[in-house]
Amino acid sequence: MMRIEEYLKKVRITLLRRQLLKLFLWTVILVSVVIFIMIQLESIFYFHPRIKNSFIIGLAGITILLIIFETVYLWRAKTNNIHQYKIHNIAKSLGSQIFKEKGDLIINAWQLEIGAGGNESTALADSYIEGIDKKLKLVSLKDYFNNDKLNQLKSILLASWMVILAVFFLKYDASANSFFRLANSSKVFLAPKPFSLLSMSGDIHIIGGEDVDIYIQAYPFAPDTLILNLTPSQESTQERDSLRLTFSALPIEDGVFHFKIPELYQDYSYQAIVNAKHFWQAWESVTTEPEMIYVTDRPSFESFSLTTIPPKYSKLEKETQKGNVAMVEGLKGSTIEIDLTSNRMLKSSYIIINGERSEMSSRYNMASGYFKLTDEGEFTINIVDKRGITNKDPIPYKINIIPDHNPNISVIKPPPIIELGNDQTIPIHLEINDDFGFSNLQLAYEVQRPAYLKADPYVAMFNINELHLDSLNQKIVTYWDLTDLMLMPDDEVHFHFELTDNDDISGPKKIISNTFIARVPSLADLYERVEESEDKIIEDIITELDEIEDLKGALKDTELKMLKSNEMDWDEKQSLKNSIDQSKKEIEKLEKLSEAIEAITEQAEKHKLLSPGMLEKFKELSELVNDIIPQEMMNNIQDLEMALENMDIDSIQDALSELSENMEKVEADLDRYLEIFKRLQAEQKLDEIQNRMQKLNEQQHALNNEISKSDENSESIGRLAQEEQRNLDEFENILSLLEDASELIEAFNENSSKELSDLSKSDLSEEIEDNLNDAIQGLSNQNNQEALNQSEQALANMDMMMQQMMEIKQGFNQQSISEMLEKFQDLLQNILYLSSQEEQLRNDTKQASRNSPRLREFAQRQQLLQDQLGSITKKMLNLSNETFAITPDIGRSIGKANSNMEEAKSNLTDRNLTQAGKNHDLAMEGLNEAALGVFNSMQNMQKSGSASGFQQFLEMMQQMSGQQQGLNQKGMQLSLGQMAAAAQQQMLQQMLNEQKGIRKSLEQLMKEMQQSGQNSMGDLSGIGNEMDEVIKDLQKKKYDRKTQERQQRILSRMLDSQTSMTQRGKKEERKSTSAMEDLVFLGPGGLPMDLGQREDLAIQALNQAMKAGYSRDNQIMIKRYFNSMSQLPPNKIEEDNEKE
Repeated sequence: MMRIEEYLKKVRITLLRRQLLKLFLWTVILVSVVIFIMIQLESIFYFHPRIKNSFIIGLAGITILLIIFETVYLWRAKTNNIHQYKIHNIAKSLGSQIFKEKGDLIINAWQLEIGAGGNESTALADSYIEGIDKKLKLVSLKDYFNNDKLNQLKSILLASWMVILAVFFLKYDASANSFFRLANSSKVFLAPKPFSLLSMSGDIHIIGGEDVDIYIQAYPFAPDTLILNLTPSQESTQERDSLRLTFSALPIEDGVFHFKIPELYQDYSYQAIVNAKHFWQAWESVTTEPEMIYVTDRPSFESFSLTTIPPKYSKLEKETQKGNVAMVEGLKGSTIEIDLTSNRMLKSSYIIINGERSEMSSRYNMASGYFKLTDEGEFTINIVDKRGITNKDPIPYKINIIPDHNPNISVIKPPPIIELGNDQTIPIHLEINDDFGFSNLQLAYEVQRPAYLKADPYVAMFNINELHLDSLNQKIVTYWDLTDLMLMPDDEVHFHFELTDNDDISGPKKIISNTFIARVPSLADLYERVEESEDKIIEDIITELDEIEDLKGALKDTELKMLKSNEMDWDEKQSLKNSIDQSKKEIEKLEKLSEAIEAITEQAEKHKLLSPGMLEKFKELSELVNDIIPQEMMNNIQDLEMALENMDIDSIQDALSELSENMEKVEADLDRYLEIFKRLQAEQKLDEIQNRMQKLNEQQHALNNEISKSDENSESIGRLAQEEQRNLDEFENILSLLEDASELIEAFNENSSKELSDLSKSDLSEEIEDNLNDAIQGLSNQNNQEALNQSEQALANMDMMMQQMMEIKQGFNQQSISEMLEKFQDLLQNILYLSSQEEQLRNDTKQASRNSPRLREFAQRQQLLQDQLGSITKKMLNLSNETFAITPDIGRSIGKANSNMEEAKSNLTDRNLTQAGKNHDLAMEGLNEAALGVFNSMQNMQKSGSASGFQQFLEMMQQMSGQQQGLNQKGMQLSLGQMAAAAQQQMLQQMLNEQKGIRKSLEQLMKEMQQSGQNSMGDLSGIGNEMDEVIKDLQKKKYDRKTQERQQRILSRMLDSQTSMTQRGKKEERKSTSAMEDLVFLGPGGLPMDLGQREDLAIQALNQAMKAGYSRDNQIMIKRYFNSMSQLPPNKIEEDNEKE
């Protein structure tokens, strides 16, 4: 029998029971706690039946799973499949507890019982088993099983039940209700709400676009915030119209919430809601009952466009814009056209523009209208449907007027103040622009006479026709001819430009330029300015000479220092650099000097201040200044800078030496220039006196005519007296000028100087002053006849004085030329003599041998000739200070002769006869060229002197021709018949005065030509007769076609007379042509074919002189002169002359 095993199985069952009891206790504890927690949660959250059912089902499922688990566990333990409950493990565990020292007694007994050994004695085994069995029966198993954990579980179960019961009874109602709800898990129990919401507005009815006020009442207390949801009642294809709207509000008072809903255009349902803020709050939200907002729709725009049509003058295209741009822009006067369609049939429509209503045209669901842009502001479009409902809050469209800016004008020319020359034209260069175009460009002017004339200003304006109306940006280039205004000295023309745009809406906008002043300067002012410029030039030349002298000294000091030392310290180098900079500055000043002369020439030519001959001299003077600066001087400066940079001492010394020489040449040329300039200044002063006297004569002649036609009670008597006073002032100025001119020309011609001084103090000048004073007195006393007699006498005396002045000027010119010719003749004689001596020396050298003892004598003779050439050179330099006739070519020829004489002298000393002979030839060539240059200069002076009478007559005729041409132009203007009657009468009177002045000048010319023996100078008497007829017509206030034809014939005959004078002058000129043109140069270096043949050269020069047309006495003198120079027999000269 298996006693031990049975015992062990009982022990296993006991252990399993104890384990199952523990598991059961844990299950009861957990289920109790879970149910308790669920009851408490249900009391808070009011779970949905789904949650509660899920809980119950889950709890039942877990219980079933526990039962199944325990059953399976028990079965497995009994089948010995659980390690803990296997028999041998139980035997081992039980033995260790009962038999502590011999823990394997039970397991050994069990193994013997089941026969595990097989070799043991049966009796012993049974005995052993029997003993263990007895011992086991004596053992109480309860003593060996631990009951602490089981008791602990029971305590936990009891404690948890006590806590659950305590809480249950403390929250009996909530717990009982919660248990009840759990027990009825399939039923829905709603959580209680903390407050209630009530819509006080209910269903609402509005018109589309109106605002809505909704009020919600909360009780018994109000939440912090209330949400209002608006849900569209209908679905729309437009997502915007399907959006749910949400608003929030705070309580205002007594739990009332106010919602302001703006501009609703469709039906909405609305509901107020307050959502739970915390998860433990059993209620999710508190809401009102859904209410409705019913919207009756307004008419609206389905399409809308605005078209801006600019005014015609702008030439802009119309523009169309959609209505979603809430601004309309356009020029003032633009038309705004409006076209729209509505979603409803329209009853009417209108525009409100800056508060004023303008009706539109409405048809069906369309409307159109227009308005003019006149002011900025805003407008709205209003439509009314058939129900009488208008569109809600029409959009205000802003009106923006685009400005039509003023035109702009920039005056490039003329300058603000301009002086008019004899041509009396003003260049005009304008740059104009506007944004849309122009309508007019005008020049407005005011002619202001001198204050002493007390004449009212003449105001007028005219259009500038070069304007293109449609071109927005233009350059206007033209000129304004003022000859028709008949301006006099001291007259001023104040003018400005007026530019007008083409704005025909607001009216053309005009911009006016600054005022410009064109002034007719008096002769006194013009000559005074020229004189000031000339004085400034003289001062600059003197300053320049001083600076060049200082610069020469600095260069010389530097050169001497470098000769003493081959090195340069920093101070010396810096000093040399300063000298180089100063040299450049001097060159710049010389260039400015030439510009100053050119400016004087331009001013004199513009206002015809100088005679053509004097102008030509000033131009030659300007060219002379340009020639003062040697070209090699610039190269010297560059070489010096380069040598200084490379510190090449030898090159520096060479460049310094050359620069010093060029500086000396510049200084000498400036000295010469200064003397010539002073002489020209004296001649110019004579020109000024003659010009101003002639102008005064013309003014006095015109004044006489006015006095003769004025009444004693005429208002013009005072003005005439003032004009007579002005003539007297000018005459006194001329007397002062005579004294100034006398001082200026005293250094050049004492006789003419004395004549000028005498003329200024003569009885004639005093008589003229008395005449003018008496005329002024007569006019002041309104004694016109006495004034006229004295004025006419003054005019006659002025004619005499002007004739004397012209004779003094002519005498000055002739005496100057005569004196200059004598000096040139002396110079030419010396050059020819020197040439003959050089020729003789050349012949002697050719005949000598290399060992001849006479070579020393020849060298001494060459030195003597070179010294004589130096004397000639000095005379030439002195002469060059007085005239332009000493040309640079003459100077170069003399230099060529001098250098070859020096080389010939050196070669004779070295007994190099071949080279010495070549030097003789070159020296003779230079002397011959110099002689020919001097001879040509003499011919030019002779031609100028002999033709001076013709030149004077020709200049007078040219001046009269110019005056007649201007008079004819006025006649053409008069013949057009576009002038007012008063202006025509004034024009006729002016033409009469001018024609009489020209007639008087013609008489003076005929008289002077008669005195000079020139009788065939054109049909001057015929011209005079024609002038007399024209004067008669003008005196009768008559100007017809015949008068105009006579004036044209007068001008034509004047031009013919000029041609006749020119041809006659050419015939009467010295018939000499340049000797340089008659000689043929074939050899190198410009030698004549008969190189060195002085006799042939003299013969040719003599023949040319005989052809020049000198008087018999002069021809005899010339023959003797050339005979003595060339040592030709007299019969040779006579034969040559007879052949001619």
